[in-house]
Amino acid sequence: MKSKQGMMLFPGLLHPKSVGKITLASKNIMEQPFIDPCYLTAREDVETLIGGIRIIQRMASTKAFQDSGVTPSYFKFDNCPYESDSDEYWEYVIRHVTYSIHHPVGTCKMGAKDDPTAVVDPLLRVRALKNIRVVDASVMPHLTSGNTNAPTIMIAEKAADIIKHS
Repeated sequence: MKSKQGMMLFPGLLHPKSVGKITLASKNIMEQPFIDPCYLTAREDVETLIGGIRIIQRMASTKAFQDSGVTPSYFKFDNCPYESDSDEYWEYVIRHVTYSIHHPVGTCKMGAKDDPTAVVDPLLRVRALKNIRVVDASVMPHLTSGNTNAPTIMIAEKAADIIKHS
């Protein structure tokens, strides 16, 4: 088998409009909650991904790509009822092969005192409870445009400072 170089290009959503939900199963803290990420429930998310595919296709047709010998190879779904390369075809592909990069945020949103959707205050204290803080990515009200690791470390460092000085 002859070795070939290759690359893969995928569009991604930095700021998806679809919002998931977590529902408690019961008052028992040992019982697992119900988690529904609600992926691709916002039509705009699907349209953005299709737009990303179209950008990738335009890139692949540029002289620079062609001069380097790059030839696109696309997913083929034999049982897809839509014409190849139509928007409907790409929506079918997106709904069958899209994956998450697993950076959920916002389940314990931090916010001001007058924000009814905030779970924790700016000092990371859970509202209406004593002696409990949330110190992770769940306090971020919105997904960052990059990996959540560095902002989560910053939140932890800030929490350490808050606790040391309280």
